[in-house]
Amino acid sequence: MKKRVVRAEEFEILDAAGHVRSRIGISNDDSPFISLLDPDGQVRARFGLSADGSAGLAIGDEHGKVRATLGLSRDGSASLAFGDRNGKIRAKFGLASDASPTLGAHIEGEEVSHRYTLADQGSPTLGLYDRAGRVRIRLGLAAEGYPILRLLDAEGELRALVGLADDGTPLIQFMDEHKQPTWTMR
Repeated sequence: MKKRVVRAEEFEILDAAGHVRSRIGISNDDSPFISLLDPDGQVRARFGLSADGSAGLAIGDEHGKVRATLGLSRDGSASLAFGDRNGKIRAKFGLASDASPTLGAHIEGEEVSHRYTLADQGSPTLGLYDRAGRVRIRLGLAAEGYPILRLLDAEGELRALVGLADDGTPLIQFMDEHKQPTWTMR
């Protein structure tokens, strides 16, 4: 059987009333997409590839606000995000490019303000970020499994530690701008 090929820049699938319900095409930046529309013509779901090779799925409500996304970036990071009725992302789950799991929760403002991650050594860590997106507090477990609280300055440099040392004894330590201990109590 001979295969037949139909070629076009965009396809539209219509319902019985003549309304566009699905669109397959190429966006202005030459990226392919598939859109699914509701009977009123509102895009409710869109899957696409971006020019850099990232892939994503966006799901919108009846008012056109994106309420959920699933994405895979070129760097290997993956995310699942949920938005409120205004389309602002309020929670985000995913894997960073180094494959460490992340969870973010949006409380106020425009950016995700709380992020929970696994540290490089694979131990759970809670990070609180300032408005500029810099981590200021990390609460987690050290590589050996001991609990530790790290306080960082505006440049992201470690300035204070509170936790348990390797031998299980309590530890409080302050560091100067060169990361050198200035005061330690054990």
